[in-house]
Amino acid sequence: MAKLIRFKLFNPAIFLVFLRQVYFTGVQIMPIFFPISLIIGIALVGLLTKFLVGLGAYEQIGQILTILIIRELAPLLTAVLLSLRSSTAVSAEIAVMNIMGEVDTLNAYNIDPVDYLYLPRIVSGLICMFSLATFFSFIAIIGGYFVISFQMNITFDFLLTLIFDYLNFNDIICFLYKTLMLGFFIMSIPIFTSMSVKNANTEIPIALLKGMMRLFYGIIFVEFTGFLI
Repeated sequence: MAKLIRFKLFNPAIFLVFLRQVYFTGVQIMPIFFPISLIIGIALVGLLTKFLVGLGAYEQIGQILTILIIRELAPLLTAVLLSLRSSTAVSAEIAVMNIMGEVDTLNAYNIDPVDYLYLPRIVSGLICMFSLATFFSFIAIIGGYFVISFQMNITFDFLLTLIFDYLNFNDIICFLYKTLMLGFFIMSIPIFTSMSVKNANTEIPIALLKGMMRLFYGIIFVEFTGFLI
């Protein structure tokens, strides 16, 4: 944690590693992430809002969408997608580096692997998790609005007003807690697990399985503790 606080982001070599990881984690996933966000918005936000409007429960729209999208689905689904794509890749990458002796080479040149390899990936996980979860929330709401706008006389401003009228400090804290904790787990758990791989390539799939299981438990932990906020 102390190293994370003193992260040397503006070191040119470290900054380059950080940018590459942000590009891989947060940018290259967009062709998959965007349509999923849109489809969920159309399927859940649009149809659910239409159902509530049909019942005349306008006052419940903001509450349900805030809980469903911002507190629950945005962090959870973003974490699942990043886990399947980025966590496995990082785990395999670190495991191969250990087997090939690259980490030992860094130590031999007095380059701290924590600063050069691990922290750039962890910080990128924090940033990408928060950014993508925020993006997911907006795209899901916009996608849902497209469904109801063609059938009902509801403006986008009115829909946002219903959400922001219900959104409170606890919801924002919950969103921040989940995105940052999940972003930390998504990168740190695979890295920590893969550090134990030393001898043979046959250890890599074992480390991948262990890392994903531990990450699964981490996601459950964050979701459970998030209910307490």
